[in-house]
Amino acid sequence: MKKRQLALSLGAIVGGTFLYQASVEASASTVQVKAGDTLWSLSTKYHTTVDVLKSVNKLSSNTIHIGQTLSIPSASTSQPSNKEEKPSAPATGSTYKVQSGDTLWKVATRFNMSVEELKRLNALSSNIIYINQTLKVNGSNSASTPTTSKPAETPSKDANGTYKVQRGDSLSKIASTFHMSVSELKQINGLTSNTIYVNQQLKVSKSSQTTTPTTKPSTSTPSTSNGTLNVSQMISDAKRYIGVPYKWGGTTPSGFDCSGFIYYVTKQQISTTRYTTAGYWSVSTPVSNPQPGDLVFFNTYSSGPTHMGIYLGNRQFIHAGSSTGVTIASLDNSYWSKRYLGAKRFSK
Repeated sequence: MKKRQLALSLGAIVGGTFLYQASVEASASTVQVKAGDTLWSLSTKYHTTVDVLKSVNKLSSNTIHIGQTLSIPSASTSQPSNKEEKPSAPATGSTYKVQSGDTLWKVATRFNMSVEELKRLNALSSNIIYINQTLKVNGSNSASTPTTSKPAETPSKDANGTYKVQRGDSLSKIASTFHMSVSELKQINGLTSNTIYVNQQLKVSKSSQTTTPTTKPSTSTPSTSNGTLNVSQMISDAKRYIGVPYKWGGTTPSGFDCSGFIYYVTKQQISTTRYTTAGYWSVSTPVSNPQPGDLVFFNTYSSGPTHMGIYLGNRQFIHAGSSTGVTIASLDNSYWSKRYLGAKRFSK
């Protein structure tokens, strides 16, 4: 009898050890980094976050290397349930709880805001947000269903040809309503960015424009970089997409790579070719002293130009980074300064 009990006890211990090992293996799955992988793309693929991946793998930066082995958190700690979660409407009409897969750009778009407005409203110094984080929002949820049957009022201008900005408005929405382009709307209102405010009065009729000569060049920011691209519009358009995630080969606001970002921004003004970074380098003209709107180039992983951005002035540039998405960086940053190849002016 005692021998039988001893055998059962030993069997339980062995079985328990096996189950424990299986549990450890299930929570410690690994993946080998392949070409094009980033912490962001891996976190999305495996339903976790960049911060969790960095913590699990004891990474101090967002840099990973081809062939590197990364531990992936278990499904029980990082993978959402199969039940699809729909973005929740703000609890008070002015806050929103961050959901899995959200980015600042997605939240800003949902509530008809810019990323800069959302960061300023929440005193954010970076583009990083966390699941269940509560954000202040001041727009209307474009994904929610209206709760009243009252028909929407058609925006109208007053006798002076002006329009009062309503909650949820954007320059593109207003321009479309009054059959104008965003550039025209910004020009007649003297706007240098796409930021507008509730109750702001905007001129929406060309006849309401003042008689200030339009041929006088700006004394602070060059109006064009090469006679084709308007620098102010180019920089303003680029900043609209701060927070958009990186996507290899991406050329749309759902995801950009570095050259795809340049292509999307420039094609808002001109008909242009989708060049690679090396292509932009070969068709652009070298400049010794970069000006806002010029392109800056870097050598990041192989010989020749492999990364690029748009120069903003004051040693700052905006680019689509593989680990940051669209963001603003400094040429004086230790990483970029060592890899800087030079600046060129795009003219096609």
